[in-house]
Amino acid sequence: MKLYLAQHGQAVDKNVDPDRPLSDQGHTEVGNVASYLKQSDTKITDIYHSGKPRAAQTANIFANILEVDHLDQLDGINPNDAVEPIVNTINGWTSDTMIVGHIPFLPHIVSRLLTDSEPSDSDYLPGNIICLERADNNKWSLAGCCTYASFNKTTD
Repeated sequence: MKLYLAQHGQAVDKNVDPDRPLSDQGHTEVGNVASYLKQSDTKITDIYHSGKPRAAQTANIFANILEVDHLDQLDGINPNDAVEPIVNTINGWTSDTMIVGHIPFLPHIVSRLLTDSEPSDSDYLPGNIICLERADNNKWSLAGCCTYASFNKTTD
């Protein structure tokens, strides 16, 4: 089973819109990464998001491009939520799944799954997608990662 942990795309500043939906750049970057994943034959069956507008929009872009039928809000994955309840949920999943969330929750869940501990400070860069893979022995390993910024398309 693979678990894709995606931070939402770039959002507008809270002074522009306090709900912080995705910016135009955020829409573009997430779409580029989703297209890359589709071309890589990534098969995600479920996508969950925190319910915040920027996470829901990011999840919708992934779901549309990757043709994922099951998209839903998942409680307990907001920025400062404890990771242990979600770890228990994740350990029951059997199909490739994406969680679209926020910092500091995402680096905490990555650290918890890989090292069985939570980091005190975040080294997780904004706009990352981390892919973890669970082996038969229920141990997780890093299967890959990328950043939205690495998929910016520029024209001359």
